Amino acid sequence: MAVFLTVITFNHSLWAQDNLIEINRVAAKVNNEIVTWGEIDRAMTSLNFTTMEKKDRASEFVDGKVDRLLSIYAFNDKGMAIPDSYIEQEYNKRLIQEFNGDRRLFRDVLRSKGMSQMEYRDSIREQIIYQHMMATRRRLKEDVSPDRVEEFYKKNEYRFRTDQKIRLKEIVFSPIADEPLSVLMQQARKVRGDLAAGEKFEDVARKQGQSPYREDGGDWGVMTSSREIRSQEIREQAFELKEGDVSQPFKVELLERKPDGSVGKSGKLAVYILKADKVENSGIRPLEEVRDEIENLIAEEIEANAQRKWLTNVKADAYVRINLPE
Repeated sequence: MAVFLTVITFNHSLWAQDNLIEINRVAAKVNNEIVTWGEIDRAMTSLNFTTMEKKDRASEFVDGKVDRLLSIYAFNDKGMAIPDSYIEQEYNKRLIQEFNGDRRLFRDVLRSKGMSQMEYRDSIREQIIYQHMMATRRRLKEDVSPDRVEEFYKKNEYRFRTDQKIRLKEIVFSPIADEPLSVLMQQARKVRGDLAAGEKFEDVARKQGQSPYREDGGDWGVMTSSREIRSQEIREQAFELKEGDVSQPFKVELLERKPDGSVGKSGKLAVYILKADKVENSGIRPLEEVRDEIENLIAEEIEANAQRKWLTNVKADAYVRINLPE
């Protein structure tokens, strides 16, 4: 199979005043197949890429398109074909799944993307062929030996490290009528005394304070790692506790979401009492627990290497010309 491939890269002149121009310019040519910049731009636009993202990832999309065209030539060279009935079946399936069978909506969406129904069918054929050619190099996890799994585990233990986690219960005293911090702290100290005298934390939490978890006995309901707790004061206090411990009352500056979407301190104070209901220490997940995960990772790596090698061999039969930007 002789495949002639020309790849034309883009320089910054393609983005005049941050707008893409020359969309009909040739981006790549594989034998008689020509890929225009308009096709690449439409693919990135469908993913809601910004202008800067388009600039940064244009070559990635050109390479992907070239790989798919090379796969099609290899597919055709083997004398294989996809029946039109199969393409039509897939076309109708997508129409139902993605557009609830609404052909008018489907046509409107295609029109907004500058794509005809014939071009859409061609894209389906291209995807099916590419996936088929890649699947022939797929490796199942059953093909991965136990020795290789153990070797991967030993070399990559850091990937299976777990953070210390804690399940917390809380009692929170926050101002209702602009009470000063001293009043809130006084209320909290009295409650802490009741807990020390033997009252159950859950019962007290249901009666006292303004925690959003009050009805659940103050229970956060999930195991939480240090990095998942935004409040520095709560984070520091929580991870000083051993399982079953109850903290002394401490003040917390409450957080709030800002107009720009970020989270920061609100300037409002509250007093917290925490209980470490359950604690899981950090460590390395055992091999048997992660064996399936490792087998999948190795199989994916073998598959990716096989696909790259195959595409390299296909390109070796091609005339390749690349013009890198200065």
